[in-house]
Amino acid sequence: MYAAPQPRSATRNAVTPRGTRRIALDLARTYAYVDEHLDRWLDEVAAFCRIGSVGRDDAAMDAARRWLEAAFARLGAEVRSIPWDGAHPYVFAAVGAGPRSVLFFNHYDVADYTNPVREAPGERHPFSGERSGGKLYARGSADDKGTLLARMHAVEALAATTGLPLAARFLVEGKKGVSNKALEGFVAAHHAQLDSDCCLWEAGAKDERERQTISLGHKGNLYIDLVVRGTDRVWPSRYTLFPNPAWTLTWALASLKGPDERVLLPGFYDRVRPASDSDERLVYAHLADDTDALRERAGIAGFVAGVRGRDALRRLYGQPSLAICGIEGGARGAGQQLVLPAEARAKIEFRLVPDQDPDEVLASLRAHLDAHGFAEVGIEVQGRCPPYAIAADGWLPRLLLETAARVYPHGAVLTPVATGIGNRYAFARWTAMPIAGFAIGYAGYQIETNDEHIRVEDYREQVKWVATILAAVTER
Repeated sequence: MYAAPQPRSATRNAVTPRGTRRIALDLARTYAYVDEHLDRWLDEVAAFCRIGSVGRDDAAMDAARRWLEAAFARLGAEVRSIPWDGAHPYVFAAVGAGPRSVLFFNHYDVADYTNPVREAPGERHPFSGERSGGKLYARGSADDKGTLLARMHAVEALAATTGLPLAARFLVEGKKGVSNKALEGFVAAHHAQLDSDCCLWEAGAKDERERQTISLGHKGNLYIDLVVRGTDRVWPSRYTLFPNPAWTLTWALASLKGPDERVLLPGFYDRVRPASDSDERLVYAHLADDTDALRERAGIAGFVAGVRGRDALRRLYGQPSLAICGIEGGARGAGQQLVLPAEARAKIEFRLVPDQDPDEVLASLRAHLDAHGFAEVGIEVQGRCPPYAIAADGWLPRLLLETAARVYPHGAVLTPVATGIGNRYAFARWTAMPIAGFAIGYAGYQIETNDEHIRVEDYREQVKWVATILAAVTER
């Protein structure tokens, strides 16, 4: 009932399982303000996106941070940058006041650790900011600059029309890479100024049926290099008496997972929760089961383990996994190279679900390798983060679904976790606020490519939705 409700006007009552809530503010003027200022805002999104703020580029990251500080100042927010070891400076901004508060969490770096940013002949410039065919193109337009500015513009629209009835806080991070342990320390030091009624993260695009998704958590991960060292240098392959580290690594990898895709570490699945009755009723029952569209876009004949439809989604969101992200060692390139590798290395990643613990998985991996005769295989941890999730029947998911129904023609649905990884867990130790995520995007938005883009109408809708959320939080 609440996963895909019918659209309502901005001033009608909305019914939830716990009673009736009236959004007293008349948002019609706010929505009209959004329509009036949309072109100006999209110009701002394009300008922000033209700054190629990849985390490893200090100069570009500094330029993006300074641009963002100026944008917050125009919004009337108190803003400051906070230097922090292991990350680019955090940008913290606050505007408005009231008994209620919302924390927005975003980032100003552009991810390039899946598909490195590059200019290529015949491809769109990665930071073009071009508007064409109702779309705005640039890496970072959806993840995460467009999403961040939509939230800022919602605050502007509400303040200009009804007055901002609560405290809106923004924490914007600048990551240097995929694993950002700096956030843990930052939250520990600054949690008092961050703690709010809720936190709105930046994860969740529209699904195949054009319904906005709301992610209730993040998967965790454990990213490891497995390393096997052999001879003191690269020897000719005719020395067949020498152990080959590439074979040792291959056998070790083969021991970790069966052909049924099940991870073979002892106790790996012990903490994996089955879907609860409320998850089945409020989440999975409403998710689109036409997963063939995703399969076709990927150009593959089928998913792992032969899953389809809603079973594929249960596996995607509710089951942990192990991926080999890369293998290297020995000869490379064309032609015959008769060598024996001195070292072989594999990058593997465990994606974890609540309530798995990456440290427990790490210990289990070491025990498994030792028990199977692979004590010589070294483990180098590159990154780890625990998973996080909130219950589907909490007040924040209900409020987000209800407010989405006022703006989106097809409403919204919940997902148990985002498909990516994130650091929501860093707030769980220090605050009690629930965290849920959403962002601007849709099934074909080409995230982390040179054709990444947002649609103009998605931007318009999201600004209106965020304004509606703020009004609803004020009155809960």
